Amino acid sequence: MRTGIGVSQALLGLLVLGMGASGVALAQTPQAGKLTWDQSRSVQERRIKPPEPPEDVRWDERIGQLLREEPGDVIVTAVGDLIFNEKISDRPEPERRNLVRLLREADVAYGNLEFSINEHPELQKTFYNFRVGREFAWEVAATGFNLVSLANNHALDFGTAGLEECMKALGQTGITFAGAGRTLAQAHTPARKKVQGQKTRLALLSYMRYWTDRYRCADPAGPCLATINPAVILVAKEDGKVEAIEGPLEDDVKAMEDDVVLAKRHNDVVMVSLHVHDVSHSRAFGIQDTTPKNEEIVFRRAVDAGADLVLGSGPHVLRGIEIYKGKPIFYSLGDFIYQYRTPTRIPVDLVHQRDSEIERPPNVSVWDRRDSREVMEGVLVRMTLNKETLRRVELVPVTIDDEGPLYGVPRLAGSKRGQDILERLQRLSAPYGTKIVSRGWYAEVVLGP
Repeated sequence: MRTGIGVSQALLGLLVLGMGASGVALAQTPQAGKLTWDQSRSVQERRIKPPEPPEDVRWDERIGQLLREEPGDVIVTAVGDLIFNEKISDRPEPERRNLVRLLREADVAYGNLEFSINEHPELQKTFYNFRVGREFAWEVAATGFNLVSLANNHALDFGTAGLEECMKALGQTGITFAGAGRTLAQAHTPARKKVQGQKTRLALLSYMRYWTDRYRCADPAGPCLATINPAVILVAKEDGKVEAIEGPLEDDVKAMEDDVVLAKRHNDVVMVSLHVHDVSHSRAFGIQDTTPKNEEIVFRRAVDAGADLVLGSGPHVLRGIEIYKGKPIFYSLGDFIYQYRTPTRIPVDLVHQRDSEIERPPNVSVWDRRDSREVMEGVLVRMTLNKETLRRVELVPVTIDDEGPLYGVPRLAGSKRGQDILERLQRLSAPYGTKIVSRGWYAEVVLGP
């Protein structure tokens, strides 16, 4: 996940807000010994551009047509990263309500859960504050998600105790997870889903690839994540120079391949989730929408071992789609819910000054900086399986509010933004020879030759 976000829980407990008559957040009269912040300049209160003009779109009708199924169809939806702390399942706007409808109507709805569900704020290990209480697991379920990956770099923000409580909360709400376990062996065990009334058995394996080995499991008998750790070697060049080359550790890749082989023996469809951070998210590295060659290795080796599809996340922007040996690889699905700026939880002035992913144009106030457009756009992938065969892959463009009271909340993209997203995804996918065909407001990936 991005760097430089959040504050310590001790600071968060000191934040006190009130609402003025105009509806703008104002600091209340400070209590003795309390620190307060004026949140009126927050991205949720301070708009710097007009909202997109409303469109006369019959979203109920559009989504109703997309949801048509044939006998025997199994529908799997997949999105990217979820940073989630405020309720969105009951939003009334058609473009938001129908997006949730797509998740709820799917047999399997997958996302990368990049926050922790626990009741232990005192266990916060890092600068980040991506935590909600146990009850919020019901909101994740109400939004439609029933399958998530936990192998990511925020799963241990509240230590192994926080991870254990998160796994327990998910289990109590019927949300299946992969990539984490009470032991390392459990973290490498596939999560299984069986659709009522269908024979198709689906499995998910989840792994995290980071640029350091800081998340490597220290005690295989305790709570762990499934990780693919880095290796660095020195290579002598012809000109006498020595180059350091970083890539995934071969033994970890082989362990993933073994997991896939075993999962395929007992399941009809095997999905692999890879949460990849090849470098930091500092804007010094630019918009990271191209997958490095050394990262492609892991995705393709998953398919070589028997995976039916591979779902990438981590870069927080879209990356290309490849049809490799007839199987789809989504190198990054981008963001889906991105509520990492919540004024009642995080003093926004600190966040803006510390967030190294935000663009820093000259002579622009820290309060007027916004996330790059690419960060706040993504796709919902809707896949149709029938008789254990992938029949159709549809791409539904999604935008995320980057200011205002619904900051971080997704919605179905309007006509112009939706077309831009799909065209960019086609450009990113072109090097792989992938063809994406427009269906008007959404698109479909060509699976065959």
